[in-house]
Amino acid sequence: MLTALFAGLSIGLGSGVAPGPLTGLAISTTLRSGLGSGLRIAIAPLISDSVIILLSLTLVSQLPDGAITVLGIVGALVVAAFGLEILWSAHKMRNSEVEMGSPKPTKLQRLPVVAQGAMINFLNPAPWIFWITAGSTILIGFWRESPTQAIVFLVAFYLTLVGAKVAIVVALAASRHRMNARTYRLILTASGILLLVTAIILILTHVIN
Repeated sequence: MLTALFAGLSIGLGSGVAPGPLTGLAISTTLRSGLGSGLRIAIAPLISDSVIILLSLTLVSQLPDGAITVLGIVGALVVAAFGLEILWSAHKMRNSEVEMGSPKPTKLQRLPVVAQGAMINFLNPAPWIFWITAGSTILIGFWRESPTQAIVFLVAFYLTLVGAKVAIVVALAASRHRMNARTYRLILTASGILLLVTAIILILTHVIN
């Protein structure tokens, strides 16, 4: 149970704070339209990820156990790669500014705000890569041990993923469109390290089993 909780919290936090299209859209929308719009972008994964998870689980569940084990190790390496990418982003960040790589969603602005976030997230390859490799195999593994563990992982994952994006948007709005870049860099560093630790635990779990 603790392994499922730790995996969900650490991977969710890393995904939530990582610079990327959805985080950038949440920030740019907050700057442009205010806190309410930014929060609606932050919860977009709850909408778009349901389709991604369903398709990924359908695909992975058709594979033999041996292939799932190999894919699980590959998924753990993907988690490690995400961790290293986050650590690199933290290393490159300047103390005076937060470089989020914010996209310019001009063609999407006619859509409702939540739809903008859902579409950006759905078209982003990162969630697909995660759920086809790491996410599905982790979820299937926990489910085979106990459905409760799978639920704990999923709830913890989205609690920290969405919660982290909400916290960023709220902090941005409260600080009058300025973010403490040093604090954000520390958060990135911590989450990157947590992802690396999680990747090691996942690899050891697959090797031992």
